[in-house]
Amino acid sequence: MSSLKLATLSLAAAALLLGQAEVIITGLQGPQKIILTPRGNFLVTETSTQTNSGRISFVSRAGVRRSLFEGMPSGTEVTGGGSGPTALALRDRTLYIAVGGGDIERRPPTGATIHNPAGASSPIFCSILEVRFSTDIDTITGTFRFTPAQQQSLADGESLNLEDGAGGRAQVSVLADFPDSVPEGTGYRFGNPWGLALTPDGSTLWVSDGSMNTLSRVNTATGRWQRQVRFPALPNIGPIGPPMIDAVPTSIRLYGDQILVSFLTGVPFSSGYARVLAVNPETKVMEPFIFNLTSAVDVLWRDRPGQRPQFFALEFSVAQLATPAGPGRLLRYDSPAPQVVLNDLRAPVSLAFDPATEELFILELSGRILKVSVR
Repeated sequence: MSSLKLATLSLAAAALLLGQAEVIITGLQGPQKIILTPRGNFLVTETSTQTNSGRISFVSRAGVRRSLFEGMPSGTEVTGGGSGPTALALRDRTLYIAVGGGDIERRPPTGATIHNPAGASSPIFCSILEVRFSTDIDTITGTFRFTPAQQQSLADGESLNLEDGAGGRAQVSVLADFPDSVPEGTGYRFGNPWGLALTPDGSTLWVSDGSMNTLSRVNTATGRWQRQVRFPALPNIGPIGPPMIDAVPTSIRLYGDQILVSFLTGVPFSSGYARVLAVNPETKVMEPFIFNLTSAVDVLWRDRPGQRPQFFALEFSVAQLATPAGPGRLLRYDSPAPQVVLNDLRAPVSLAFDPATEELFILELSGRILKVSVR
């Protein structure tokens, strides 16, 4: 997904209601994923086409943003968009950060996929960082900053002790370092860690890779990781493109002993071809869960005592190759038949849910966070 040029809107515009959705904030920098903090604020990963300009923002429930981390790995990815930190997982005072593929891949006129001849701008692309804070994340008021030299130290296996300038401290290390690439045909297939899900006891971190088309497990105590599932390519049913297309897993959610995996699919993003699968990571059995989507980027479920769970599926666009591209939408499943909650979203990429207030939050690549009540 390429980044968009974001316009700065007035505070008055940010408070407007969009149909059933309230705009919480605008102007985020190529955002990719959103999670809630224990006190109901937000952490958002943000990418950039500029070197070492990725960041993680802390956004209050009132829509006030400040940087929690600056100077994170970033760069122009192979299709020209921004890259950097992607998914997040938080438990107590420990934050896990997936770092995407950055600028490690290039495609010369021959069409082959090669390593960037200029070299990657960071040595810790395709990795998972572990951050241990000295205090609860909602009480941190300063900003932690990375330098290129510190990124190299992390790649060398060292741990960093960072200070935020306001009394907060964080110990940062590389929990897992995935291969940047694997040989494929006459070129390479490059990595891009994109989704994270942490088990309730914090012992296992599940990682989806949107380029490798894999699901991996990471032991959070040792950092040892293992590819658990490889998602097969799909026959191309569209009018353009190769005979087979990638599955492209986007987000993952734990659901009992299964993992719900949403899939974007590759070009030509055929209507009705994207889906959500329920994956048993131990048996590797994959079962249909939600089908007939077009570009699924996230799935989320809500427990309802005495009733069946409620599910939400987020689609990046209903016509991604159109000019202009079609809007994204949010679907709700109270039964197998979906209901459209919102159908005018601007490149939505991630969901978060607050069970205390029964509010759903939608992050858009356009730079907005939207709030929807699901009561």
